[in-house]
Amino acid sequence: MPVTSRVNPQLIAGLLFVLIGAAFLLGSLDLSYGTWRKIGPGAFPGLVASGLIAMGLVVAFTAEKHDTGKEQPSFYSSKVTFIIAAIVVFGLVVRGGGLLPAIFCCCFIASFASRPLQPAKSALYGLGLGAACSLAFIKGLGMPIAIIGPWFGF
Repeated sequence: MPVTSRVNPQLIAGLLFVLIGAAFLLGSLDLSYGTWRKIGPGAFPGLVASGLIAMGLVVAFTAEKHDTGKEQPSFYSSKVTFIIAAIVVFGLVVRGGGLLPAIFCCCFIASFASRPLQPAKSALYGLGLGAACSLAFIKGLGMPIAIIGPWFGF
């Protein structure tokens, strides 16, 4: 007879979102929120934390009653490894390679976590997302990051 758990993973995930969001919201209270015309450094973290809390509450309150006959969700360590590797590569590439190549590499490496692997589609997605982020963050917000960095001679 297999051992079954009565823990509802959906409820635990929702409560974890609420806990993480509350911690970040408390951390953002020390920063200035500014005004609508000139947003301060605490506004964005506070807004994201509030959204995470709201999402966590929705997930927790809509959790299905856990059925012991259902198959438990499994943890795919190889997929998590690709996601973590994508984040690490982004951090390593963004300064020397620029934002566009960093996002391209991040998207391409993260795509190995999904099945079926479609390299051409992942490359196009990475280029499109990189271009959109370059427009939003560099051109729109004026962040001091190169679109194409010094590694490429630009």
